[in-house]
Amino acid sequence: MRRFRFLLVILSVLTSCKKDSEPNSNSSTDPNVSIEDLRVSPDFDFRTEEQITLSINDIDTYRVKYTVYAAFDGQNEEKIASFLSTGNSMNVPLTIPTFCDRLKVVRNANGAFSSDYVSISGNGGSISFNKRAKAMNCAETLYAVNGQGGFYSIDVESGSYTATNLPNLSGGGSIACAVDQENGIVYYNTGTTLRYYDYGAGTFHVAQNGNPFNGSYPRMEYNAVDSLLYIAKNEVMYTLDPLTNQVQDSYNIVGLEKPVGGGDVAISLDSTIYMCCFSGLYRIDINGSVANATRISAENLPFQPTSMAIDRNDRLYLATNDANSKLIEMDKYDGAWSIVNTYPHKINDLGSYKCAVADLSNTDSDNDGVIDALDDFPNDPNAAEATYTPSDIGWGSLAFEDLWPSQGDYDFNDLVVNYRFTQVANANNEVVRLEAKFRIKAIGASFRNGLGFKMDIDPNLISSVTGTNLTENYITLDGKGLEANHNNGATVIVFDDAYDNIPRLGSGLYINTERGQPISVGNEILITINFSNPINPSLLGSAPFNPFMIVDGVRGREVHLADMSPTDLADPSLFNTVHDATNAANGIYYRNSNNLPWAINIIHEFRYPEENKAINTAYNYFNTWAQSGGANYEDWYKDNSGYRNTGNMILN
Repeated sequence: MRRFRFLLVILSVLTSCKKDSEPNSNSSTDPNVSIEDLRVSPDFDFRTEEQITLSINDIDTYRVKYTVYAAFDGQNEEKIASFLSTGNSMNVPLTIPTFCDRLKVVRNANGAFSSDYVSISGNGGSISFNKRAKAMNCAETLYAVNGQGGFYSIDVESGSYTATNLPNLSGGGSIACAVDQENGIVYYNTGTTLRYYDYGAGTFHVAQNGNPFNGSYPRMEYNAVDSLLYIAKNEVMYTLDPLTNQVQDSYNIVGLEKPVGGGDVAISLDSTIYMCCFSGLYRIDINGSVANATRISAENLPFQPTSMAIDRNDRLYLATNDANSKLIEMDKYDGAWSIVNTYPHKINDLGSYKCAVADLSNTDSDNDGVIDALDDFPNDPNAAEATYTPSDIGWGSLAFEDLWPSQGDYDFNDLVVNYRFTQVANANNEVVRLEAKFRIKAIGASFRNGLGFKMDIDPNLISSVTGTNLTENYITLDGKGLEANHNNGATVIVFDDAYDNIPRLGSGLYINTERGQPISVGNEILITINFSNPINPSLLGSAPFNPFMIVDGVRGREVHLADMSPTDLADPSLFNTVHDATNAANGIYYRNSNNLPWAINIIHEFRYPEENKAINTAYNYFNTWAQSGGANYEDWYKDNSGYRNTGNMILN
């Protein structure tokens, strides 16, 4: 339920998510109250996510694919779903963060791309496409150069990210390149000389001699809107007319964290400027002669990005200049990243060529009726598209206190588990399987706790469950892999002992929750739930469904999110003992007398508190969010300025 949404006002169509520099003045909040004295409304459910319905109306139905992004901060997006047209009207359930009020929908109609934004109101939003599309014959390609004179094209369209050798750069190596798609050329820089490659003719040329840096620079992008090159180094950026070699404007870049070297600049489809340097990813906003840099990636990256490009689907790619360079897809929302390929050579810069001359291939490798160019699973005849929670490369987090029904210290680090759910659908947008990935981030408890989740669906719809990690012999499974002896819904046990799923480093009792500890990385657990027949996605409900912790091997001692009902195997005698104030008749579960929970779900990577530090001492607006019933600071868990007290949290 979209509780308290009526309190929020969208101030501009250009602002997609609420800003909280001016909290709701009608809410009575005390940011300094202790966690023991924090009181919240019994109507507040502590949710950071919600399920909405996206309605699409389209004049076209032939070979139309939609990709949906949750839009943040006016520019940044993360992919949450892709699906195919099944008619002129569609209603699609999606899970989004509660603070997000806008979606971006990218339409691919037989190779012709268009996009628009959808404002969320109430429990959903709608979008219409009223113009028939004509195929543009596009195939996505990245161009890459390096300082040794290497020149490569990288196949992005197929998803293979295969690099093909092109002729060595004329004039020597380069650490900067940019693509002028309209004129069919790739610009690159050698020393003080601007050169270009005509990819239609396959020939090299000198464009201009001399530049304002009087030498090489690492960042370059061509802006098709103003036909200028944007070149940058450290904290200075120029715009340059490549036809006259005249500098149009110069900018001081303000806001970069150290180190400020390396990196690249790229411009998205909506003309937003992005810049990376060795300290991370930034959005650039021009104000006079100043280029203000707003950091997107939350912390310093574990690699040094020297290249960046944005493709026609607005996906952002980085590359490193290692001897074996890595190509990395990055989430423009929070800096989450994933390595997509590694090459046996360096990459010093990238440029995106958004429309090639090759026709959109009609190949359908798996004969499922969806051509490979539109198929997320081109070699699986039963699968075509996917919907993600929280996103395709991001992680959500579950954080638990394990002393229930006693109150505990509310550091929410007794068990911290990352999750990513993927609903895999066929060509008719019916779900054929559910893939759930989990990894343990922290164990701040001596108890050997387990994790499960309950789905409110008929178990007969499920044919098999695989991937569970059960080592302690107190869980009984049925023949499908579901937990046995449940009369309501389908229950999956992910693991029964957290300690068996993360390496213990050092001599400490706890893992990853005490300052100065060596950091362990939990094993990734993949749970696959196959359905007997394809099902309507509305039957599944909203991920992460009803997750719960099993405390210290005692099967009946379950800890759920606020107001989520226990399973049939929970011990009812524990309710209303010690500090628990469950009122089952009113649908109130797992709250204390102040209505605080023992578990929270954060639809984001959670930087959890240090041992014995209450969550409101690590997150400065947790109290305000909770006391306002979610009306203020719905994004309390982000790394925005002033949001975090990092001295009380672990940043692994």
